[in-house]
Amino acid sequence: MLFPNPLPDLLTPDLGMSAALTAAQAQTGLTFPALGVHLKCPISVVAVRNPTSTSPSFAYAGFRDREMHFSGSLLKVAAMLAAFELRQSASDFAVTEGDCSANVVFNDLKSAFNANIQTASPRFLSEPSITEQMRVPKYPRIFDSPQGLASGGCLVSFSPDFAAHVRGMIVPSNNDEAAATIKALGYSWINGLLVNAGLFDQTANRGIWLAGTFKPGPPDPFPAVRVPSMNDGDSAQATTTIDMARFLALLIEGATLDSRSVDGIASEMRDLLADAQSVGDRSFMTTGARPGLNGLGAGFTITHSKIGLGPLSAGGVVASEATILSHNDTGQQFLVVWQNLLNLNDRHNAMSFMVRRTLLNFLGIP
Repeated sequence: MLFPNPLPDLLTPDLGMSAALTAAQAQTGLTFPALGVHLKCPISVVAVRNPTSTSPSFAYAGFRDREMHFSGSLLKVAAMLAAFELRQSASDFAVTEGDCSANVVFNDLKSAFNANIQTASPRFLSEPSITEQMRVPKYPRIFDSPQGLASGGCLVSFSPDFAAHVRGMIVPSNNDEAAATIKALGYSWINGLLVNAGLFDQTANRGIWLAGTFKPGPPDPFPAVRVPSMNDGDSAQATTTIDMARFLALLIEGATLDSRSVDGIASEMRDLLADAQSVGDRSFMTTGARPGLNGLGAGFTITHSKIGLGPLSAGGVVASEATILSHNDTGQQFLVVWQNLLNLNDRHNAMSFMVRRTLLNFLGIP
């Protein structure tokens, strides 16, 4: 199967989480009355129940969570997902190949996949500046030479160079590595995947959208293709918080992403986001990580994160992030996504306060 079937929405609206978020917004308005963070910033918050079981559940609440906003480097996770999903599709295809020569396998992938990839996201077919080479994957650049399997067929894996690009794109969010990854995958594969997975609605132009390379201009320029956003006009890197939270839930649950293929991918993506938190660009809510930022404070451990930071066309810089964390005393795991926060210390401190209060309110801790 080239594309996954629409992925399930694992988030369940929860009255307790909704009440916790609403109370935290009111508390934030009283504590930081002049900043308006509690009114301006989209946010999604999730409590993970039974995270180590085969069927965890996800108690959800959000605010302005279906609004599209430019979120900069946070959208690199879309290219990460697209890379691993392409490896799944190629792996399933290759197990029936009789000849594992690289040119045979890659030409067969091109013949079997490319036409459907290009029609999966029609927007790119109507963009005069976007060529076919910008739409489809470059299989020899992405994959190492296939290896024969004792059981028959071929094993497909990332090339060392492409694996390094994917890692560098996430850890520590290098723009050159992101450009190399996105150009190798192609716009139509990335966004056709998001459409088929149910993470982007191309009729409403809402969800996770990535059609820019983070490195515009020569050499090898890929023009950006944009969709409307609320904070930056038309944007090539935009998302809603609820769709990004859906993606995090799928990573935690794992089985859905892994079940469609012989190639498991969830743990590798979780590992990259764990490294982004431990050795890359850590969450803005990490206590002590950045001068002037208070973070969440004592009692919480952030385990996985991907941040975004970028300039708005009208001026100013906005921050965003998608984060997985735990409350130390109870072990309760949470997912948090927020965006459109002005990158100023007082705004970050207000956001961390609001997230902390939401989680503590949910746990019933004063």
